[in-house]
Amino acid sequence: MWLLVCLLFLIAASAGSLSACPTVVTGPKELVAGLGSCLYISCHYDLCKAGPGAQIRHLRWILDPQYDMGKQEFMGQTVTTLQGTPDADKGDCSLILPHIEANSAGVYGLRLVAGPSRRPSATPLRWMHLVTVNVTSTPPAPQLWPDPAPLTEGNRTTFGCWVPPACPSEQPTLTWEGPVTMTPGVLMYPQPPPADVATPPVISTVLAFKPLWYHDTTVLKCILRGSDGKTITQTSRQLEVNYAPRDVQVEMTPLSPIHEGQEVTLRCQDSAKPPSNTYTWSLEGRILPHRTAQVLLQPVQATDGGSYRCQATNIVGTIESPPTILEVYYAPRDVRVEVTPSSPVHEGWEVTLRCRDSANPPSNTYTWSLEGRILPHRTAQVLLSPTKATDGGSYSCQATNNLGTSKSLPTILEVYYPPQTATLEALTSLPALVDSRITLRCVLGSAHPAPIVQWLRNDRWEGNTPGPTLSFNADPARAGTYHCIGQNPAGTTRSSPLSVIVLYPPRAVQVLQIPTGPVVAGGGPVRLRCEIGAAEPPKFTVSWFKNGRELPAPAPAPASDLVLPGPEPADAAAYACQARNDVGVTRSPPITLDVRFGPQAVELVPEPSRRVQETTDVVLRCRADARPPPHAFEWFRDERPLGRTPKGVWVLQAVGTQASGRYRCRVTNDIATADSSDVIVTVYYSTSTILRKTFLGLGAGLSILLVLGTLGCFLRRRWQQRQVAADEEPVVEPSGTFFLRNKSRMPVSPRPPRGPDDTNSISYSSLLSLPGSGSVPRLRGDTVVYTVLKRNDGAAKATEGPDYENVQPGPSNRDRDRDGDRDGALVYAALALSSLGTSQEHAGDAGDTVEYTTLKH
Repeated sequence: MWLLVCLLFLIAASAGSLSACPTVVTGPKELVAGLGSCLYISCHYDLCKAGPGAQIRHLRWILDPQYDMGKQEFMGQTVTTLQGTPDADKGDCSLILPHIEANSAGVYGLRLVAGPSRRPSATPLRWMHLVTVNVTSTPPAPQLWPDPAPLTEGNRTTFGCWVPPACPSEQPTLTWEGPVTMTPGVLMYPQPPPADVATPPVISTVLAFKPLWYHDTTVLKCILRGSDGKTITQTSRQLEVNYAPRDVQVEMTPLSPIHEGQEVTLRCQDSAKPPSNTYTWSLEGRILPHRTAQVLLQPVQATDGGSYRCQATNIVGTIESPPTILEVYYAPRDVRVEVTPSSPVHEGWEVTLRCRDSANPPSNTYTWSLEGRILPHRTAQVLLSPTKATDGGSYSCQATNNLGTSKSLPTILEVYYPPQTATLEALTSLPALVDSRITLRCVLGSAHPAPIVQWLRNDRWEGNTPGPTLSFNADPARAGTYHCIGQNPAGTTRSSPLSVIVLYPPRAVQVLQIPTGPVVAGGGPVRLRCEIGAAEPPKFTVSWFKNGRELPAPAPAPASDLVLPGPEPADAAAYACQARNDVGVTRSPPITLDVRFGPQAVELVPEPSRRVQETTDVVLRCRADARPPPHAFEWFRDERPLGRTPKGVWVLQAVGTQASGRYRCRVTNDIATADSSDVIVTVYYSTSTILRKTFLGLGAGLSILLVLGTLGCFLRRRWQQRQVAADEEPVVEPSGTFFLRNKSRMPVSPRPPRGPDDTNSISYSSLLSLPGSGSVPRLRGDTVVYTVLKRNDGAAKATEGPDYENVQPGPSNRDRDRDGDRDGALVYAALALSSLGTSQEHAGDAGDTVEYTTLKH
């Protein structure tokens, strides 16, 4: 499959390449040769169509070839056999016939057979090229190109001349002859003719030139000369040149000058090829409606005179003739007066009056008049220098020549001049009080045209105030020096100045503080300055006001300044100044002097009073005079800080007696800090508290007496028991209780209790044997036995251990007072027992003796 695709591709490529190949044999198809001449038949071959690597197999010239169907080959007289160029696909196959005879005429054919050298069996390329040779008695004439056609003057033209190639032994040349060869810029050079004219190789030459009008009908020759310079043959062509109209001119019949009313014929003469077909006429540059070569003017009018021109046009171009003057004689007409510069004119200018007219021959006499009055001037021009007001009026002039006279229409000369005088006067009295009415009038002298009045104040225009009278309300802004001006197009006239004075009280009175802004008391002097804008008359007096009340005149400072040396806090107020002149008085707006100072007169005030009952809310208020107001308050009791607040209030809620003390507040603002005096606040008990504490004290005393009595009774009983068991030793029973056996009795030295404040007091207690306690173990030596004593508020419990007897107190509300104090403390007692000589048993009866021991808290 791939082999088939490649084969098709190669076939397509081969077909494409063959289609792009040139013709196999290139050469002429017909030639003409003269008897006895040498004929050169040029020929070239190209084997592109035979394929790559093709070579010539057969190459020969045949005279009158005929195709033999049997042999499938051209047969005829072989003229010559050529050898192809080896290994080359291109070559020369030209034929030379050195001597042409009559029988040389006929058809010559070049037979070419070629094919690939490596494939002899491949189908060869076969080609036959035919050339017809005609024989004449004379050599053929050179051929000219292009074909004959009219030439255009000025357009570049090219002629070519060619002949077939000659034999190598001959060297003929082609040359040009004729008038055009003498034209400036003509060029002659060899150049082959176009392919549609002749097939190379040929002998050729080219002539390039620009034809002129006089080349028309001239002859151009192309001559073939031999190597000896003799003419072999030649050819010629008559040139036809088209050119634009020339020698264009206007012919006039009869000749100028001509009197108005006669008949005149104008003709446009020219030379052109082809002849002109359109004519255009103009008079003084103005196109006329005529389109023919001849124009008839009948009768001639004055307006027909002037410079005539005609234009002649053909297919090549248009040419205009030089001007021809037609002069028509006539009497003066269109007489008018011309003013330079044009009217109106200003007085003092230079003015020229000219009498303009149309006349042929020109006018030679002029007459002038002003308002019908004949003037002495006799020329066409009158000069007025300088122009006066009396020169204005209606002017006329009259022009005269040999054929007649004509007069102009009147022309007005208007002369402008400014007002002669200007006077300014006041119709109301001056100076004027403010808000009164002022009227000024301007009186002007004569002027042309009528002037208008403008007003100036201080050399500035008073806008929108035209007119001879100026009236306005007296205002300081309108005061000044006034002028009136009379104005028209000729100029202006200015009056003398008039001063307008407006009387008014002082204005723009204000107080300025130096330095500005808030000031600190004692920080240095403050100056208040009274600024006064304007016043008329400008002399005035100044007085000062504080909070609306007039102050004494300041001294020694100027009256316009008020100096506050401190300043003091009392200087803070609203200040104003007042200025007075002969017309009135003006007071400034007040300004407030802001004097700032630290806290003063600090006072602490308790509310409701300094002595209050307990549980009362006490409000402490701290008052002070300060600017700016205080921003912080500190509170103290007995020199100890209580806190800090942004406002001067401190609240003590439900005070108790512990709130009594010395109170003080401290005030702070942006300037300073100050303290108040100490204030003593006393808090006393209320009646209910007094009664409660009294009854509580009485109850506590009675309770103490009851306890002491009970304790005394108990100690006494114990003492009695100790007396019985003085000689007994303690015996511990198995139940854990103990008792004392009788031993030698010791003297009892009871010590009475001391006062309640004595911490080293001795309390006495009696130790009783418990009935039914059983036997008590005997203790040897100086044995110490501890016991726990408590207030007698219930039955005693037996000891849990062999050595201690613990008695737990039961709850009792009467042992706690209102303040929560406890009186039920435990007291430990130490019993010192001496050594016993003999063992005794305790019977536990009621008659046991009491032995005392010392009890210390």
